Amino acid sequence: MILNYKYRLYVNKHTKQLSQLVTTANYVWNHVVALCRIYYKIYGKHPSCAKLQHHIAKIAKHNQYWSMMGSQSLQEICQRVDDTYKRFFKKQGGRPSFHKISKSGSFMFKGHVGYKLQNNTITINKLGYTYKFKLTREYGVVKNIHIKRDNIGYLWLIITTDVTPKHYDRLGNASIGMDFGLKHFLTTSDNKVIDSPQTYKQSLTKLRKLNRNLSHKQKTSNSRKKAVKSLAKLHQKISNQRSDFHWKLAHELCKSYAFIAIEDLNLKGMQALWGRKISDLGYNEFIQKLQCVGEKYGTKIVKIGRYEASSQVCHVCGYKNSDVKHLDIREWVCPQCGEHHDRDINAAINILNIASGKGISHGRSNSKSLVPFGGDAVTLIAEESHAL
Repeated sequence: MILNYKYRLYVNKHTKQLSQLVTTANYVWNHVVALCRIYYKIYGKHPSCAKLQHHIAKIAKHNQYWSMMGSQSLQEICQRVDDTYKRFFKKQGGRPSFHKISKSGSFMFKGHVGYKLQNNTITINKLGYTYKFKLTREYGVVKNIHIKRDNIGYLWLIITTDVTPKHYDRLGNASIGMDFGLKHFLTTSDNKVIDSPQTYKQSLTKLRKLNRNLSHKQKTSNSRKKAVKSLAKLHQKISNQRSDFHWKLAHELCKSYAFIAIEDLNLKGMQALWGRKISDLGYNEFIQKLQCVGEKYGTKIVKIGRYEASSQVCHVCGYKNSDVKHLDIREWVCPQCGEHHDRDINAAINILNIASGKGISHGRSNSKSLVPFGGDAVTLIAEESHAL
């Protein structure tokens, strides 16, 4: 299994030199993107990766900053631009855009060339300096590493390894269906209700204060840079809190259940209707974490079709009541069998029944098991964030 382990690099007197390499990587990226755009205007296509790499190698011989990057790091930047253009011509995304020089960025070392990694230290050969990080999780066979700088200015070491996945003992073997909602984060088929902390909503007062403070600062001033950094720190804190809630909930569920049924959500449509709240709940991120943790516990995750009418169907007799389609109707009585339903619990039971093949499907798409992590199409990212 391919895993990415992320560690925060400690600050020392040589941190500025390492950050300069990230800045240089942004300069190289922008140069390659500009070259490709000119080439595209003239010929209607982008230059090959080999041509880009040959061009960058010639420039690096006469540029002291570019030469500090190392040949493989420069080649990898060209490869990334080339891959982006290939997806663009396949209509799988847009053209590569320019990077802000002093903001986030990254560069890569392939294999074991250009650096020395020993326990909790990494030495960059071109710089000749050693940097420490807190080793709280052992990494396996190193395939390559990334040095990344985030929007705050912190430097991170990302180690890509090939390791054997860990497996945990599961405590329960029951099956469960889960219905995502706006009022509650999750409602389960066994009558449990789980609420999200909504970290963004809880931090709105602080966010507004920091945004007002930023708007009063003069552009290009040092005080504005400090205000930008303070705002970025708060956004990162909100993201970390949400991620922590997702991971803990995923472990709790996968530890207790052997079969979990969920629904496929039209997140773009939901975000268009309810905007900020959908982003704050982070359903897609939670599903990815649930998929990751499920493999460790041996829990099967099944997703039912997007167009299943799970909230409109009586789970007792199978009658479809289109009159309860509106979200304002939280409870209803089945006109055929007289069963009283809570909207979310009934939907969760229907999701479980459809996923396990016991219920009647009223949708236009079939259920499917999620692709297990560790396959060719999916790369698991296991992050470890540490404060200085």
